[in-house]
Amino acid sequence: MKIAALGPEGTFSHAAVLAYDKQAKIVFYSTLYEVFEAVDKGEVVVGIVPIENSLSGTIGLTTDALMKFDVSVNGEVVLPINHHLAGTGKMGDITSVYVQPQTHDQCASFIREHLYDAQILMTQSNADSAQNLQSNEAEGVAAIVPSLAIDHYGLKIIQKNIQDYDHNMTRFFVIGKKSGEKSGKDKTSIAVTPIEDAPGLLHSLLSVFADRSINLTKMESRPAKSKLGDYVFFIDFQGHRDDENIIDAFVSIEKKFSLKVLGSYPEAY
Repeated sequence: MKIAALGPEGTFSHAAVLAYDKQAKIVFYSTLYEVFEAVDKGEVVVGIVPIENSLSGTIGLTTDALMKFDVSVNGEVVLPINHHLAGTGKMGDITSVYVQPQTHDQCASFIREHLYDAQILMTQSNADSAQNLQSNEAEGVAAIVPSLAIDHYGLKIIQKNIQDYDHNMTRFFVIGKKSGEKSGKDKTSIAVTPIEDAPGLLHSLLSVFADRSINLTKMESRPAKSKLGDYVFFIDFQGHRDDENIIDAFVSIEKKFSLKVLGSYPEAY
C-alpha cells in the first residue's frame, strides 16, 4: 500500500507511517499540502499527517488542508516524541547545533542549560538536521534528532532524551478518500463555522453534545481565513458519525452552523 508522508526519511512522520504499517511503500513529499494533494488525486491510498503535539499544540497547516481538500480522516496514530543530541565530540566541545524549530522549542531548557555557547542552526526538518550533521565533518558540530534519524543516517548519540518533558506526544491523522467503518470504539472530528454571530452561540453548540451525552475530547478555534473575528471550531468527540445520537446532533448543529465532518476513526488512546 502506498502511503504519503512528509519527508525526507528520518522524520517523526516517517516513524508514524512505520507505526501504522511497517510494510507500506512510503512516498515522501516536501510539504503537508503535497501530501493532501497526493491523497486527493488518488496517487496514494492514504497519507499520514501530524495534527497536534502535546506541548506545542495544533498544526495549523494540517487544519487548513483538512478544510480545503476532499479527504476523510479514517485513523489516528499517537507517537511518543524523544529527542537526542547527536555528534562526534563531547557536550563541552559543541560549537554549533542543527535543530528544527519545533524540536528546538521542545528542548529549549536543555539548550539553554547545556548549549548556551553553541550557534543554533535552524533546519526545515529533523531529517535535514541529521543530513547536515552527516555531511559536516567539522569538530564541535551536533544535531538534535529522533531515534529513527540516528539509525537511518548512522549518527552517534552524545546524550539521549533531551526533551524538556517526558510525556511529549504527537498525534497524526490517517487521511484517505474513504470514510472509516465502525470499530466499536471510535472518535469523530468535525469543523463547525457559525453562519452568523449571535449571543450564546458557543453555549448552544456545546449544549448539542451535552444533551446527547456525547463526550468531547478536544475543541479549539482557528481563524476562518475570511475576515478578522471569524473562526472555525475544530471538535473531536467519542462516537461514530453513523451513531443515531451523533446523526441527530449534526441535524441540530446545521441549524446555526456550517458543518464539515472530517471523519470517524478508531481511537488510538
